[in-house]
Amino acid sequence: MKAEGLSELEFDSDDTKIHIKRKNEKPLFAEKHTQKKEETCEAESIKSPLSGTFYASSKHGMPPFVNVGDTVDEGTTLCIIEAMKVMNEIKADANYKILKILATTGKPVSAGEVLFLVKTL
Repeated sequence: MKAEGLSELEFDSDDTKIHIKRKNEKPLFAEKHTQKKEETCEAESIKSPLSGTFYASSKHGMPPFVNVGDTVDEGTTLCIIEAMKVMNEIKADANYKILKILATTGKPVSAGEVLFLVKTL
């Protein structure tokens, strides 16, 4: 969890529910913590509209739709969420700069989970 920057993880299936929460730790370097805090203050979040599997590109081995630092126009495809064998394109609803990508290709995401941190342009 620490290596991936996760503080909380929840898994839910028909007969099992697992919720793991990591204790808060002080940052190793105060300067890095301050810099990240400034970035996230400006950041807005783009959340998953549905539960499914996150894909950063249309096919394995293809470049991702967006990268950190990219500026995107309204209507640009940001990612795909596969739900029940349907590929749902998640598109930008405004012009953004991508600050951080929080989801991982091939990993499940929940409805309402933050996928991207962005800044409106």
